[in-house]
Amino acid sequence: MTPKRTSYQKGYIIELRAKDDLKKLGANLVIRSSRSRTPADLIAFFPDTKEIWLVQVKGYREAPRDLSKLKEKFKDLAQFKGQYTVKTKVFIKRKGRYTFIEV
Repeated sequence: MTPKRTSYQKGYIIELRAKDDLKKLGANLVIRSSRSRTPADLIAFFPDTKEIWLVQVKGYREAPRDLSKLKEKFKDLAQFKGQYTVKTKVFIKRKGRYTFIEV
C-alpha cells in the first residue's frame, strides 16, 4: 500500500511540473521558493523575451469560471507587475568586509 502524500508533497510535485513547463516555454532559470508563504512559489527568467514571471502554483482545484475571483485572491502577487531595472551583483568579501559588487 502506498502511503498517502501530504499537502506539501502534492504541492511540490505540481511545482516540479510547473517548473518543467516553464523550461519548455523558454525559461533558462527557474527558482523555487521552498515552503513559500510569499506571493510567488516560482520565479522564472526568460532572457530571450526579457521577462521575469512570478508564479503562484495551485493544483488543488480548477480555476473559477469568473477569473475576477482569481485575480482578487492573488492581488498580492499582481502588485509586482510592472517594469523593473535588473542589476546583477555578486556578494563577496572585499578588503575584509562583505559587499555587493555589480557584474
